[in-house]
Amino acid sequence: MSRGPGARPSLVRLLPRHELGALLDAFVPLAPGRRWRVLDTAGAALVERGGEAQGAADGAGVAPLLTPLTLDGEAIGTLQLAPAAPLDTGHALLRAAHSVLEQALAAASMRRELASETLERYREVHLAYRLGEVLTGGVELAALPARVLDEAVRVVQAPYALLVLDGDADEDEGGRVAAARGAEGSADGAREVVAAIRAGGAADRAGIDVDERPEAAAHAVRLWAPLRAGERTIGGLLLTRPAGSRVFSAGDAKMLSALAAQAATSIENARLHAASLEQARMARELQLAHEVQARLMPTVLPSSTSWQLAAWWSAAREVAGDFYDATRQGETTIVTVGDVADKGMAAALFMALTRSVLRASAVDGRDPGDVVTRANALLCADASDGMFVTLAHAHLASDGTVRYANAGHNPPLVARADGSLERLPRTGILVGWDDAARYGVETVRLASGDALVLYTDGVTEARDERGREYGEERLVELVREHVAARRSAAAIVSALRTDLAGFVGQADAFDDATLLVALRRSGEGVSTSQVPGT
Repeated sequence: MSRGPGARPSLVRLLPRHELGALLDAFVPLAPGRRWRVLDTAGAALVERGGEAQGAADGAGVAPLLTPLTLDGEAIGTLQLAPAAPLDTGHALLRAAHSVLEQALAAASMRRELASETLERYREVHLAYRLGEVLTGGVELAALPARVLDEAVRVVQAPYALLVLDGDADEDEGGRVAAARGAEGSADGAREVVAAIRAGGAADRAGIDVDERPEAAAHAVRLWAPLRAGERTIGGLLLTRPAGSRVFSAGDAKMLSALAAQAATSIENARLHAASLEQARMARELQLAHEVQARLMPTVLPSSTSWQLAAWWSAAREVAGDFYDATRQGETTIVTVGDVADKGMAAALFMALTRSVLRASAVDGRDPGDVVTRANALLCADASDGMFVTLAHAHLASDGTVRYANAGHNPPLVARADGSLERLPRTGILVGWDDAARYGVETVRLASGDALVLYTDGVTEARDERGREYGEERLVELVREHVAARRSAAAIVSALRTDLAGFVGQADAFDDATLLVALRRSGEGVSTSQVPGT
């Protein structure tokens, strides 16, 4: 934006008429009968001193002597000496009087500038004091722009004012209107002014401009001050006046810039404070969500003389999409491990829903395939785009028979006490994808000392600091080794956790991880086993 000149004070604003007259009175005796006049720029007499011309015949046809009165090279009036007859000393007197008046004007101008500067300093100090009161004291971010704008139109009078703030998601060249003052329906025109300022590369500096186009009449006279926070421009203040109004002064621009500087700091601090509070709130909510989700995992697993259970669950973030479950129905132990194909709060909520639906579906002695088929039909109605879950669901009979359904999940491992191992294949697609999907059932029999291992890909795909994967083969070898060594289910889980932690080291968790071991043993009766801490 260009900077328009301020209006220069008139001659009589610098030297009142009585002071001009007093200066001229000193020269009246030196030119008897001659008249001294000080004229304004339009030629009107401001001050007259001296007598009438002596003798009409003597002065006939003699023009008055004139010399301009200037200030900083600009004419602000005229000094006139009107002789009635040729006056040899007239020019010398005129030059002397002219010199005296111009010196007096220069001194008056200097005094005015000093007074104006002193007033500006007072206004700046007063503004800073007021802003300190207005912008502090726990003002919320939403209320700050309106308060800033109220101060802006108070210190620099303007019929329309606008405060815009930039935002990361704001694609409008004019910025987001945070506050406005003035006639309704004027915001669009003001936003166009802001967009033009930005397009012209002038958004980072204060400026005064006058737009003489007819279509810009409502906002023809403009004053812009950027809101700067450090090295960034976060918005700006725009004051406008209609066409024909007084142009904003350099003092107006200075005052608005001072206000904008303090306002930008207050707004940015309020933004940071609000962001900090929001982060703290989110952290508290996520911690609460983690605690709630962890309570959904069984802390005590049903165990009998036929089966010994142990499990481990770890969330990569505050909440997880992995889960495990274990219940008993009569002589049958039902175990499930699942993995929602997403992370974060949405996955955690879908996980909780899946666990509940599976439990509700596993009634009346349904086989694993029917349980998963029914759960899938119910979950498809609630699954959003891309939200699905893989799971392994198994029913463990007291005689060692395992009937299972594998819905697109990692193949469960059956580790034999003799050191052999087999992987259990999938019996259907992932859950939540197709409401018409059907899931088959497979059967495997475990002898005493054999173990069924259910896990999620967060175990096998865990990465170390160099980005290498833990891998299925490492998991298989470790399971085979500990089952052959006749370790307990809890000992197997503990060994796997220790090995996995040693492999990952200081690397961040890549994914949620879940592990469940069901160890076959002979005998009857029901007992319980604790879940190792996560």
